[in-house]
Amino acid sequence: MDNYEVAINGTTLAARILGIETPDVQFFYNQDLTKKGINSIFIKEKYIIAFNEEWIKQAKPMEIQVTCFDETRHAFQWKLITRKYQGESNIDSKTIQIWKEEMSNYNSPTKKDIPEEEYLKQKIEIDAISFAHFHIKKLYNVKSIIPECITNEVALKLDCFREV
Repeated sequence: MDNYEVAINGTTLAARILGIETPDVQFFYNQDLTKKGINSIFIKEKYIIAFNEEWIKQAKPMEIQVTCFDETRHAFQWKLITRKYQGESNIDSKTIQIWKEEMSNYNSPTKKDIPEEEYLKQKIEIDAISFAHFHIKKLYNVKSIIPECITNEVALKLDCFREV
């Protein structure tokens, strides 16, 4: 299986776990985003997860899987925000409101003036990173790397996933 198939299949698996429609998976090449280290993005308006082709070609399959789970969690967040989620959710309305505000005023790593820590400390990012970390460990017995600046926040969030 090549890395493109890993991205497609990983996104499908994460969507199945979350109980959502699988986002469309596309691939892009953008030199500016590559220079900024952008591996993938969830484009909420089009319900697309787009992977950086330059990254896909050299990434390890497990890195791609982690990214699939992270980005698909953003699709799940979007479904809850827009009230298009059909399943049962244990996410409270306060959290959904925070996600809505953060998605509306997203601190994107593509912006030059946004420090990486400010991007990572957003609740939507902590949730997505925690979701990916939890499920990669559960499914593959592999621990993903958690950025040091959010280690404590992710540890707290992992407890919530264990309770589900």
